Amino acid sequence: MSQRDKMRQLFSRFCGDRESILSAYIDAEVKREVMRVRNARGISPRVYAERLFADGVRKGWISTN
Repeated sequence: MSQRDKMRQLFSRFCGDRESILSAYIDAEVKREVMRVRNARGISPRVYAERLFADGVRKGWISTN
């Protein structure tokens, strides 16, 4: 499953609750249910999940409305 697909799935499951989505995404990454292509900068799972969520809202592939 792609990172975006996982974030969309969690967004739907948790009705847009940001903290629950981030926690679940971090858990999914730790369990290797979703994989990053690379982590050359050593970004923590929390920071990565926050950035992915913000990117989805900013670019419209997830909606908080």
